[in-house]
Amino acid sequence: MKSFFQFLGRAYKYFRGTKRVWRKPPRADLLIIDRWTASPLDEMFAHHNPHIMDIRGESVNMLALLRAVPKIHLGAVAYLEAYIDFVKPKLILSRTDNNATLWQLKRRPNSTYKVALIQNGWRLDLEFEMPMLLGSAGRHTQWFVDQVFTYGPTWPAQIARTSTANGVAAGSLLCNSISWKASSGQSQTIALVSTFRSEYLKNQLDLGVQLYLGLN
Repeated sequence: MKSFFQFLGRAYKYFRGTKRVWRKPPRADLLIIDRWTASPLDEMFAHHNPHIMDIRGESVNMLALLRAVPKIHLGAVAYLEAYIDFVKPKLILSRTDNNATLWQLKRRPNSTYKVALIQNGWRLDLEFEMPMLLGSAGRHTQWFVDQVFTYGPTWPAQIARTSTANGVAAGSLLCNSISWKASSGQSQTIALVSTFRSEYLKNQLDLGVQLYLGLN
């Protein structure tokens, strides 16, 4: 009971300043979850007329929220599932790969849509970092998605030990936005440092210290 009232308290603070939408979400074959990380997916797949779902308080669909009430014990998962049932997508895409809720979207055995998550951050140690980020989703075997697209081969090599999802080394979607021309006769190297936080060094968490120190 205490945890339920705590959930209601968080929900009240979350929705207090949020735009309320009282119409059904439109049907779409492609649903992109999280407006903050929708780019560049929304541009790449614009010809499929994707629908973009807000999950950070920009708006809340009241009809989906009301439909989710009977499954309120599932928290945010119930709301996402209710929203998805209105949209009826064939494919769900998201670059928000560290949101535990998104890793539970295939928990229903009768779901007909596919879920693909795209890596949106440098994962230094998958078997440490991802369980920490997704711990609220339950044990690894309860993470249900169809496909995970990753920067390099490390995650696909380990994903089978942490989830039922398939892992594909696809590279970063943002790499193609870099304009680069090699000078004739010179050998050049590009290093893409995705994330650097000063507290990494302080807490001895960063595995790429020598890389950072070697950049010139």
